[in-house]
Amino acid sequence: MESEADNKLLFLDVLVQRQGNRLNTSVYRKPTHQYIYSSSCHSIQVKRGVIVTLTRRAKNICSTPQSLSAELDHLRYVFTKYNEYPSPFVTQTINNTLDSTTKPPRQQTAPFTISLPYIGSTSHHIRRLLKQQADIDVTFQRGNSIQNLLQATGRPRSSQKQDPSGVVYHIECDCGDSYVGETSRPLTLRIKEHQASVRKNYSKSAIADHIKAHPNHNIKWDKTRTIVRNQSDYKIQ
Repeated sequence: MESEADNKLLFLDVLVQRQGNRLNTSVYRKPTHQYIYSSSCHSIQVKRGVIVTLTRRAKNICSTPQSLSAELDHLRYVFTKYNEYPSPFVTQTINNTLDSTTKPPRQQTAPFTISLPYIGSTSHHIRRLLKQQADIDVTFQRGNSIQNLLQATGRPRSSQKQDPSGVVYHIECDCGDSYVGETSRPLTLRIKEHQASVRKNYSKSAIADHIKAHPNHNIKWDKTRTIVRNQSDYKIQ
């Protein structure tokens, strides 16, 4: 339901801009975007992976050298200025990601690999001991957080399995227009947020804007479908 404005059109994390008879693309991010802080309890591999992923996204989306350069400058500034990552770490990670040299696949050196919750420096000690004493490789996954354990009401989260997270989804209006969105959270939760935006007439929602402009239209909530699903459900390892 996004419409072109000032020769620009937003689609997921892509900004499409009409310039003459050409369509150029660059990265689009919501004003509320945020990244892992340098002091957060995540392994260095996860923090490096965030920068690698954002750099690859910029490389894949940006259609001009100017837009790619601007996006990489933004990443360097945000991670060093606001997230307090060491500048050499950020720069080296970005440069290594941009390097087109084919890197050989990582060889598994141990016969067994296990996944453990990451709890800081203790996790690294455990990994080193398991490798030295039992020849076992260890990967890390995110442990429980307050967000995992509590809802906004203060009640514990239900043990019932939620819908898979990390999907691109499609919502249709009875007029034929449709909305395509993406979320890293359970789809049912994101749909409830869309419905609340329509009820409360929030202008931050493209669906709510559509209903505001066309009050006689009806959104086919029950026809919402998943286009792409992240099989790992955004699980960090």
